[in-house]
Amino acid sequence: MNSYELLGKEFKCKYCGEIHRVSVRFIKKGKIEEISEVLKYILQKDKIFVLSDNITWEVAGEKIKEKLKNVAAVSSMVLHPEGEKRVTAKEEYLREIEKKIFDEKLIITVGTGTITDLGKLVGDKYNISVLSFPTAASMNGYTSGVAAYIKGGVKFTVSVKPADGVFMDYEIIKNAPVELTKAGFADSLAKSFANADWKTSSIITGESFCPLPYKIVSEAERKYKDKGKLLLRKDEKLIENLMEGLNLGGISMLIAGKSSPASGGEHLISHFLDMYAHQYKREIFAYHGLQVACGIYISSLLYEKIKNLDMREIKERIARTKNDYSKEYEKLGKIFPSSKRLLKKEFEKKVGLLKILREKLPEKWDKIKKEVSGMVYSPQEIKLIFKNASIPFLLKDIGVSENLILDNITLSRFIRGRLTILDIAGETGILRDFIKEYMEEK
Repeated sequence: MNSYELLGKEFKCKYCGEIHRVSVRFIKKGKIEEISEVLKYILQKDKIFVLSDNITWEVAGEKIKEKLKNVAAVSSMVLHPEGEKRVTAKEEYLREIEKKIFDEKLIITVGTGTITDLGKLVGDKYNISVLSFPTAASMNGYTSGVAAYIKGGVKFTVSVKPADGVFMDYEIIKNAPVELTKAGFADSLAKSFANADWKTSSIITGESFCPLPYKIVSEAERKYKDKGKLLLRKDEKLIENLMEGLNLGGISMLIAGKSSPASGGEHLISHFLDMYAHQYKREIFAYHGLQVACGIYISSLLYEKIKNLDMREIKERIARTKNDYSKEYEKLGKIFPSSKRLLKKEFEKKVGLLKILREKLPEKWDKIKKEVSGMVYSPQEIKLIFKNASIPFLLKDIGVSENLILDNITLSRFIRGRLTILDIAGETGILRDFIKEYMEEK
């Protein structure tokens, strides 16, 4: 399957029968000096806004502005960290950008996750085209139709108009800090677990599911998932394959029309940590993808624990667990006092889904095991993949305290109104017993 043939197209899916749209029109590679040539693929280009942060401005932003000055009216904005070491995707920065936007027709985002998401959010709000210029193979948002940011202390993932296109200079991407590349490598491996969560939710709730996103990313990651040692050497071919996998991960979200193919329970673990860091004005624990790596390993352990249960055990376990979540809501409110009102909506949505889960899970269990178990990697496979790439996969190894690990694993499932493996483990009582074992792992 040549997934890039789907760019800029609308098509009827042979797998699910639905109409899918991939509105990203092009993905090009070349040298940064050729960026003016890329503008021919974008209709509105006479007034350009170059968005970067203090790091990516020096890496590429300033050069892009200089290269475009002769072909368009170019303005720029460099975001600087406010009370943190690095710029993160927060609503405070969005307000700063919006004050600088006037009648620009194109935003060029020069950076990684934060700059890309902030640029897409502004582009979507003001109907401005976006060209994404990645400076590292660190995440899949360059091609996606979603953006993540912190608003009111809560990590939101919202639908946005995707970038018109992506232009990549692999010399810049290859020379990015290796920790960023490791983050992208880890984030890309979330897809099997995210799709498994999405498939499970579709069986229980009846929400639509399409296997095409999973097929796309699985095909791509086979080229790099077992080559983590090459990543550490900044092997150019491996980084190109990884970047392709990340771009296809973004496209998989466009096909689905939501973030489900790329974000499941493993991402909630990371979002919880981001919210905690924001709430208590401390630095993030690790780059997004490295936090997700810890969530991936947790998901792999939980899928391993449930795979041998039968329908009778599921029914008995659900009967033994409570379905009053008032203590969880109060605990969330204590941890995130400034976000309690915003969290309430997602919490209430989740409780409604848990009611359906408790009712439907026993009768759907055999179908879930049959259709989902083969989608995910085992804990042993995940450990080997991450060890080869020197990626930490335990929360304690990225500086998370025991108390916060406990809160994260038990409560992160309530910050988003979607079903994941965390909910199955929680409603069957597995999560409670699992935490002690997890804490003891070395």
